[in-house]
Amino acid sequence: MDEQIRLMRERGERLREAAQSIGITHAAKAAGVPYTTLRDYMNGGEMKFSAIASLARVCGVSLDWLAFGNGAGPGTDSPDGAASITRQIVIPWHDNHEDGLRISRDWLQSAIPRDLSALCLMTSEGDAMEPTLASGDLVIVDRSVTTITASALYALESSGTLLIRRLDPRLGGGVRVIADNHRYPPQDVEENQLGCFRLLGEVVWTGGVPRP
Repeated sequence: MDEQIRLMRERGERLREAAQSIGITHAAKAAGVPYTTLRDYMNGGEMKFSAIASLARVCGVSLDWLAFGNGAGPGTDSPDGAASITRQIVIPWHDNHEDGLRISRDWLQSAIPRDLSALCLMTSEGDAMEPTLASGDLVIVDRSVTTITASALYALESSGTLLIRRLDPRLGGGVRVIADNHRYPPQDVEENQLGCFRLLGEVVWTGGVPRP
């Protein structure tokens, strides 16, 4: 691997560690860096020095560590309370309408072995997915999933409305869109009609108030 590419990827991983310690969305806003640009940086893209300096400041790490890997990373020389915060990450809302959910990184990596930076929060609306999901239930969506390869719960956007549905790939192409509430009949979408909705990702965790 080219040495320059290796160094940029290592810098991106340090940035990911630092940003996750305060929440990636919050880090982007506080540093004045567009969210998509921050994602590019974390994936090893070339960084502007001014952006590195700003991100180091808002994440509470030294510029020397973030840029070059010299010295201690986030939480390594902090009091116990501060160090424990770095073992948490913030999962942002899909539309970033408010602060996300701060959660233990260790638990999340164990429960959802995915790219944590691709996760986002949504809520289920309506009764179409009962009894699997009630209206208001929280779901975590993996936005890195961009194709329907297996029957699973997915988040969709259709005509400006966010939906949670079970999608089942059909032999020969197309998908069957299924609501778990039997009051709503399944809908078959042909392959040449898949543009009627936008796939937002796969639902990888659900939670809500316990129901009797």
